Amino acid sequence: MGRLRRSQREEGCCNRYWCVSRATDTRNRKKAGSLTVFQRTPIYCLPKPDIPIPTWAGRLLHFLPGAQLATRTASQAFVEITFPIAAHFHTVIPFADVMESAAKRYMRREVHDPTTREQLIPRYSLGCKRPSFHNSYLATYNRSNVSLETSGITHIDHASVHSRDGKAHPIDVLILATGFKVMESGNMPTYVLKGRGGLEQATWWDEHRLQAFEGVSVPGFPNHFNIFGPYGYNGSSYFTLIEAQSRHIVRCLRRARALGANLVEVKKEANDRYFAEVLSRRHRQVFWQPSCSGANSYYFDKHGDVPLRPSTTFETYWRSRTFRLSDYQFENRAEVVGAR
Repeated sequence: MGRLRRSQREEGCCNRYWCVSRATDTRNRKKAGSLTVFQRTPIYCLPKPDIPIPTWAGRLLHFLPGAQLATRTASQAFVEITFPIAAHFHTVIPFADVMESAAKRYMRREVHDPTTREQLIPRYSLGCKRPSFHNSYLATYNRSNVSLETSGITHIDHASVHSRDGKAHPIDVLILATGFKVMESGNMPTYVLKGRGGLEQATWWDEHRLQAFEGVSVPGFPNHFNIFGPYGYNGSSYFTLIEAQSRHIVRCLRRARALGANLVEVKKEANDRYFAEVLSRRHRQVFWQPSCSGANSYYFDKHGDVPLRPSTTFETYWRSRTFRLSDYQFENRAEVVGAR
């Protein structure tokens, strides 16, 4: 009987790219004798800029004033161009099309077998689905002991995976690299959160669509702030955006302290205004191309929305410092319900 493993529980294995490369790595004493990859939807794979940092460069970063800031700024600029600008301003700056052409050339160069090569290349536009960056994943398919199965799975029994073409693929170990929740109900939040009248936030989002003022606050749920709530994350650096949303929260808490308030809640009209704004901008995004319908992308929630913030990181950071505090109501209540 074969063993069942999940990729998030495997050491050094968090997705199919890492699992495939690790299982066939000749340096791995436990490498697989043979490996079959069952692919549901192909994903763009690009080379990963993962160069070693020489000792002298590390010393410069440590001792040279401004070196770390300059490095982070350069890194942020690269990230900004490759996702927020490419994804959220696609109709204005079609940089994603240039990246797509480069990705296809790279994938065709790395995979030798023409049939396997074409099966690995997506038929949707770059950006519809999250791409991956890896330097050895594609070359793995040039090995004689690695095969790609794309016909789909009908069922799995104790000894084999059965594909739609009628084949039974015997297995010793089955690693699941799919099934992760992202925009699905129950994942945002992962805990039960009750607001006014006992309404759960997950239920409110199911009924009203995913939304939050500046990606932070939801009306009806006082004293609760999100980091990377709906329309709060734009695909850029986590560090920069966490700093921006933390700044938003700190401004609210400072005002509450100054007023002696123990209840902070975003106003419904402020949330409605922000939600209408992000929806009015999404026509510029890469996600609304016809080819995205076949991408099976987790960017889309059950309402057909992509709750990513359609703006640059600079705008997000600026607005965290300049949003109107009058968009919140601050009160001093005799009894404030705590977290439940």
